[in-house]
Amino acid sequence: MKDKLYSVFFAFALTLVFTLILASINALATGTIEVNEKLDFQKSLLYVFGFVQKDDKLSSKEIQELYGEKIVELRGEVDVYRAQVEGETGYAFTVQSPGLWGTITGLIAINASGTRMLGIDFVEHSETPGLGGRIDEKAFQQQFRNEKISSGPSGRIAVVSGQDTSSSEDSKVDAITGATRTSEAIQKLIDKAMNEVFPKVLKVVN
Repeated sequence: MKDKLYSVFFAFALTLVFTLILASINALATGTIEVNEKLDFQKSLLYVFGFVQKDDKLSSKEIQELYGEKIVELRGEVDVYRAQVEGETGYAFTVQSPGLWGTITGLIAINASGTRMLGIDFVEHSETPGLGGRIDEKAFQQQFRNEKISSGPSGRIAVVSGQDTSSSEDSKVDAITGATRTSEAIQKLIDKAMNEVFPKVLKVVN
């Protein structure tokens, strides 16, 4: 009888110990993931404002120090991030819109007057690697840097194919070859950013 009780107690104690160990490991891993996600977002903010390049290799300390120096967080109906870029105030914010396979979350920086895009990054999406997934590429994103934003309700920055997009004053960038749906989704995301989210941004900052 004592042997049976001992076996049950031992099994229970062993299970409890392993459960606690696994819970501790999971908690540590979760904390590390959250820290890394925060650092990635902070670097994306620095990138859309033009303070760093997409492929810059920065330590956690460098990201945090530069972020603290350059970015001011403003909380309200939407989260807004303010920075001074070449003497001009800019505002960054996130916007979500449907993509081909799921929601695309964009991080966009706009000048205070809403007339020019300072930069764009895509912090979350499920687009097809090698096709729509190329929205992550520097070459695609750099097209939006300092691009003029049109005043019309649609095509605020048109994503087009087969047109001259060399000027930053024409409110047009090249679409991704073979990714028509994703390219259309990016244009809609920018329209939503300017027509729906930017007015809320102005309420937060004013």
